[in-house]
Amino acid sequence: MENKINEILSKEINPLLNEHLGSAELVEIRENIVYIKMLGACGGCPASQDTLENIIEVKITKQLPDIKGVRLYQGVSDELINFAKDILNGKK
Repeated sequence: MENKINEILSKEINPLLNEHLGSAELVEIRENIVYIKMLGACGGCPASQDTLENIIEVKITKQLPDIKGVRLYQGVSDELINFAKDILNGKK
C-alpha cells in the first residue's frame, strides 16, 4: 500500500503541486489513515488543507478504497528540533 501511495504522489499529485513550488510526502499510514507532509510552498500555504481534502485524499481513496482518510501530518521535523537545540545551546 505504501508503494502505491508513493506512486500516486509522484505521478499524479506532485506534478500538480510542483507547478506551485511545492510537493507532498507520505509520512506514515496508521489504522488505514494516510498522513501526508506538505513541502515547499505548499507547507505554509493557507490552502494546503483544501488541497489535501480535494485533490490528495480524493485521488488516494479512489484508487485505494481501504484507506479511510488522508490527514495532514502535524509533527515537527528533526531539522527544526536540531535548530531549536542549537539556539538553546547558544550555537546560533
